[in-house]
Amino acid sequence: MVTNLLWDLELTPMTSVSKIQKLLEEAQQIAKNELGLENIFYNERFIELFIADKLGHEYGNNTQGGDAYDTNKKRPVEYKAINERSKSGKGSFQFHWLSENKIKGYAETEDMYFAIRDGVTLKKIYQVPTTDVIPYLKSKSTGSKSIHGHWGVNEKKLIEQLKAKLVYQD
Repeated sequence: MVTNLLWDLELTPMTSVSKIQKLLEEAQQIAKNELGLENIFYNERFIELFIADKLGHEYGNNTQGGDAYDTNKKRPVEYKAINERSKSGKGSFQFHWLSENKIKGYAETEDMYFAIRDGVTLKKIYQVPTTDVIPYLKSKSTGSKSIHGHWGVNEKKLIEQLKAKLVYQD
C-alpha cells in the first residue's frame, strides 16, 4: 500500500522546534523575496531592521558603514543594541575593533541610536549625535590601523554623560 507522504505529514503534529524552524524559514524568505535581504540572521541584523522600521529609516543592508539612512536628513545612521535577556542583565552597548578607519566610518554617520530589547521586542531607543560619541571612541582607539580598541557604555551613562534623547518606548 502506498501512503501519501503529504497526508501523513499533515496528520503528524509539529514539534515546538519544527514550528520555530518553519517560522524562521518563512521570515528568511520574506526578508529575501520582499526586502532583498540575503541573510537577515547574520549578526542579528533583523534587530537593525526592526529599529529602522520603528524610526522610519531606510534599512541600509550594509555590513560596513552606517546601518540605515535617516530618510529626512538623507544621512547614514548607526545602530547599537543590547538584549535585556543577556547573561549579565542590562549589559552595555559595544564598539569593537576601534581602528582609525572604523572611527572614520562612524564619523560619517549623523546620529547613533541605542536600542534596548527584550529578545526580539524593542523596548527603548535612544538617539545621540555621533559627534558626541566620537571623542569616547577616539579615547579608546590606538590611533592607528590596529583593531584592538574597544569602548562600551551602559544605559545610565548613555543618559547622564551623552545626554541621550529617548525617541521610542514600547
